[in-house]
Order: sequence, then C-alpha cells, then structure tokens
Amino acid sequence: MWFDTHCHLDFPEFTSQQDKYCDLFNQNKIVRFFVPSVGPSNWQDVLGLASDTHSIGLGIHPCFLQPLIDNHTLDNDLERLGALVLENRDHISAIGECGLDKRIDTPISTQLSAFNVQIDLAEQLKLPLVIHSVQQHHNIRESLKGRQRDNLGVVHGFSGNYQQAKMLVDLGLKIGVGGVITWPTAQKTREAIAKLPLGSIVLETDAPDMRISGQQHHPNSPHFIPLIFNHLVELRPESSSIISEKIWENSIYLFSR
Repeated sequence: MWFDTHCHLDFPEFTSQQDKYCDLFNQNKIVRFFVPSVGPSNWQDVLGLASDTHSIGLGIHPCFLQPLIDNHTLDNDLERLGALVLENRDHISAIGECGLDKRIDTPISTQLSAFNVQIDLAEQLKLPLVIHSVQQHHNIRESLKGRQRDNLGVVHGFSGNYQQAKMLVDLGLKIGVGGVITWPTAQKTREAIAKLPLGSIVLETDAPDMRISGQQHHPNSPHFIPLIFNHLVELRPESSSIISEKIWENSIYLFSR
C-alpha cells in the first residue's frame, strides 16, 4: 500500500477524469493521499475532499500570494484562513501549502510575513506545516528556529543538497521525496536522500506537477509513487520491505489527526 503525501487531486487534470484515475490508483495500490490547498480559490474544493483516505491541508502557497496583494485582500485572507481552519479543525491534517520561493516577484519580506502567520496558526493548533521551499531553505530554518516540536511538518518536493536536508531534518521536519530523484542529473539530491535517516523521508508526487523521468510525456499522478519508490530503493542501504514499512509509518504519523 502507498501514501502519496503531496498531490493536488482537486486540480482539473484529476477532477475531469475521476474514474480513470481511481482505477489507476486502485491498480497501483495507492490508498492514502494528502491534498494541500494553494489559497482561497481552492479552500472549499480541498475541504470537500477530506475523508478517511484523503488528508487535507489549508494554507496560502507563496506563488499564489500576488493576486491577493494586488486585490488588497491578503491580510483579510490570512484571517479567513485562521477562522476556516478553526471551524474545520476535525477535518484538517496540516497547514499548507505555505512557504517561500525565490523565483517569484513577490518580495521575500511579504512572503515571510504570510509564512509566519501560518507558522503561528500551525503552532497554535499543533498541526504540521506543509512547506514549499525553493532556494529559501536558510529562511525556512530561521523562521522555524526555536519552534521545534514533534511532527513539525514536511518540506515537500525537496531538491537541495545533503547539508540543506540535514539542517531541515534537525529542526524536526520530514523531507518529501518525489520525482526529482528519478532524474540522473539530480545528483546532489539523490546523494542527500541516500544519506538521510529513513525516519525523515516520505514519498510524494506533487501531481500533476514534478514530472517523472521516463514518464515526462504523461501528466504526473499518484499512481507513479511505486516508480519513485523503486528509485529510492536503489539509493538506500535498507531492504525494500524495510523502506516501504518505514515510509508508510512516517506518512501516517505526519498526517495523523
């Protein structure tokens, strides 16, 4: 059995072909999913997916901040997020997707401000964070220093080096391993994942994004988790059975509610 710890099942790629993807998930024994939101535009859609098999998170993704800034609604939307999470606490497993991204035009100061509000919310409710971090691992560390606790959260779709990964794991975060490790060119990340404690790793696809090597002409999907796992096994010293058992245990712990 497999748990995709980061997939956007509310996106049109999946909602428009539900029967097809349900069959693929069943065929490949993908039985648990974590679905994050990206902002106010899909909070209700993601809430509608909450179930015994679908854990969900509410948050504001850094790449979706700018329209809220342009419309002068960001502060109000962050307040709405807090109220919505409190109202639906029993159905929510995490705060996110939230975090920082160096590639976008939104000032890092604004990104940090929105991220810190979501960190405070997660801390208040003892929920894990689902963190998007692109070339901002140092700022993630600075934001979370002194907030270490059990099940702090996960940096999803990790693509850094071992020193960066260890820094995040030392804070109490898990590392989301996805399609990056399927690419031979991603040597620094493959080396990092090979060396990390097995207890710090979970598997994800970030579907429909983050294409898989050899499957890049197909939309990414949770049913590719076994392919990512096979690449993980190639990198690790443990047996495949030990890895699969521990990955499942890590994932259930991360998104327990």
